[in-house]
Amino acid sequence: MRISDFIGSRVLSLSGAKICGVIAGVRVSADLKRIKAAEVFTADDDDCERKFIDVGKIRACGTDTAIIMNESALSPECASPCRPPVNLPAFGEDGEPLGRITDMIAEDGWKIKALCTAERTFALGDVLCRSDELVVFRSPGSRTRISGGRKRVPPPAAMRDDGRVRVMNAPLPARYASLIGRRAHTDVSDTSGNRIAEAGEIVTSGIIELARERGAIVRLVAGCESGSDR
Repeated sequence: MRISDFIGSRVLSLSGAKICGVIAGVRVSADLKRIKAAEVFTADDDDCERKFIDVGKIRACGTDTAIIMNESALSPECASPCRPPVNLPAFGEDGEPLGRITDMIAEDGWKIKALCTAERTFALGDVLCRSDELVVFRSPGSRTRISGGRKRVPPPAAMRDDGRVRVMNAPLPARYASLIGRRAHTDVSDTSGNRIAEAGEIVTSGIIELARERGAIVRLVAGCESGSDR
């Protein structure tokens, strides 16, 4: 499953047969090996208060729909604060620029198998090193090993006094990078009827920022096609 196909899915609660949100992003383990949680905007939430679902509580993923038993699966807290490397620049170990990470492929119970740029797909084992700024991939046949330091990972969220995680805001475009390049399949407006994007328009970081300013990011996520228009 491509994560870009998962983003934009509706969240269906079987209890009460209710659509209770739209998936707008994912969180990953610190070692980048698994998808740990899905970031959700509630369906009627134009103020964009986020909630999260532990992916272990997702019973199934249908066409544009993720199934949960009931709304108790939604939590305001996320125990996995690490963000995926989507939109980070990628390089070969010889310094060759490879574009930006545009997608991830997960299989076998949310295990991350590959990272994708616009032109190429790299197995997770091809990652030589990474940071919160970029990803470096091995050259074919390379035996390079990194020593003398630990791999950097995105910094953890701040901790509350009670020890629980408080998710921190992230700057554009990283937080909503999965929307960039998608096509709006319907007109998207804010609650006052002001146009955010027209049907057929390609989403840019400027459109995302406008949607956030006008409290319409949920509408923008729901109004974008889940297929690849990159």
